[in-house]
Amino acid sequence: MANKTFKDMAVKIDNAAAALTAITAYVSQVSLARALALLEDTGLNEQNKSVMQGLAGTTVSLSGMVNTTTDGIFGPLIAAATSVTKTVEYTAYSGRYYNGEVLLSNIQYSGSPGSLQTFSADATFDGAVNRTSVAL
Repeated sequence: MANKTFKDMAVKIDNAAAALTAITAYVSQVSLARALALLEDTGLNEQNKSVMQGLAGTTVSLSGMVNTTTDGIFGPLIAAATSVTKTVEYTAYSGRYYNGEVLLSNIQYSGSPGSLQTFSADATFDGAVNRTSVAL
């Protein structure tokens, strides 16, 4: 079985006009993480810990270069407290897409004098994540 590489990885997100925009060329790192809260339900006098599933959530973390495209997407969210949802599509490899509505948080611009300005952001899916073989 072949291991997957990131040569086919792609990221798209809504721009200010709500059009899905490819930002792959400006992204230097991306990760897709699924977190599941475990709730302890161990009874008194039990010898082994017992847990059950709690709430789950999926987040796409992005970082990359600030330019007119990425600033148009992330800049307004830094400047105003808003709960605007965006559509995100993450292509893990050819033929495997994860997409859905997200809320952006932890948006950060950083850099030092004379260096390229970078951004980072977490896009947390609001509800279900679609895992599909067809792009949006």
